[in-house]
Amino acid sequence: MSTNGGGPLISVIIPAYNAQELIENCVKSVCNQVVSDTVRAFFGIANDADSSLFEVVIVDDGSTDKTGEICDRLSSEYNFIKTIHVKNGGVSKARNIGLENSCGRYIAFVDADDSVEDTYFDNLLVAVTGGDDTASEDRISLVIMDGKMVTDDIITGRRYLEDGLLCEDTHVWGKLFSREALTVGGREIRFPEGLTIGEDMLFLMEFLIGIGDRPGIRAIEGGGYHYNYNDDGAMLKRFTPSYLDQITCWERADKLMESMNPGVSLESVRRLSVIKIMAALLVVGKFAKILNMSENSDRAMILAMREEVIGRAKGMITAAKAVPGAFRALSSGYKVKTVLFSVSPDLYMKLYGQWKKR
Repeated sequence: MSTNGGGPLISVIIPAYNAQELIENCVKSVCNQVVSDTVRAFFGIANDADSSLFEVVIVDDGSTDKTGEICDRLSSEYNFIKTIHVKNGGVSKARNIGLENSCGRYIAFVDADDSVEDTYFDNLLVAVTGGDDTASEDRISLVIMDGKMVTDDIITGRRYLEDGLLCEDTHVWGKLFSREALTVGGREIRFPEGLTIGEDMLFLMEFLIGIGDRPGIRAIEGGGYHYNYNDDGAMLKRFTPSYLDQITCWERADKLMESMNPGVSLESVRRLSVIKIMAALLVVGKFAKILNMSENSDRAMILAMREEVIGRAKGMITAAKAVPGAFRALSSGYKVKTVLFSVSPDLYMKLYGQWKKR
């Protein structure tokens, strides 16, 4: 059994931008948590000490609607909520500001348009205890709920990187991070700023690499996090120069994987290569769809980017195809797309654009 040491047990970081319709529901779902006596006893938290259990840090990322006002009101209603107003800098910067202005032993990220069930954090904390009131929570660096795998074992960072993250669990919600594990070799793990796509994946990958071959992760069943599908998300917007971040993030992921010692398995390299091929074709497809539109106010910008898009996509696909078994692991549809693009990027984009116009 451990004591809390005076600070909050969990810092819940909520980046918010123009979320006036959903932010209050999100925050109140976080505040209205039911925490079991088992968890309170394990961490030495009194029944009436919510401020010892949670702090909620809302980072208003330059909202132009009433989000900031709503957050300020919520801060006045709950003594464990604080709102930080900053100029718009993107979700990564907002989360990093939240990390710098929080002090909980554990960190959880909740998006402003999502919500959690009232036992969400209790389930995560029970996983830290392992159901053993004599255990030490220090051994658990990450709890994952609703990921790509569930296991009774405490697993290594390497294993979840290979069997979870590379199997599409690339988001930071649905997880409880140990703050202590965010420091690796004297350096703080933070979200990469300046990217619009893939920042969650890179943060999570770096965190898992930091855990490495040490058993420190519990992967549990859940269902307590409710993700609100946002059709304004970065992946669904019209093509902009920042859409190339889809390629950039996987290039960075490749370098992070290379930093693991010993290296990851060939199967993991193969999985990453398949993802890179699909990501590159996704970018080219988006570009082709916009390029083939008869009316496009951004056509001059799109044409100016043509060589960069083709060059970067082709470079990533060529390197990924060189990995043994990567091309064979593609679906038949992606095999056809890969061959066609490799032979003639212009023909691929023309055919893709015409097909999408139907």
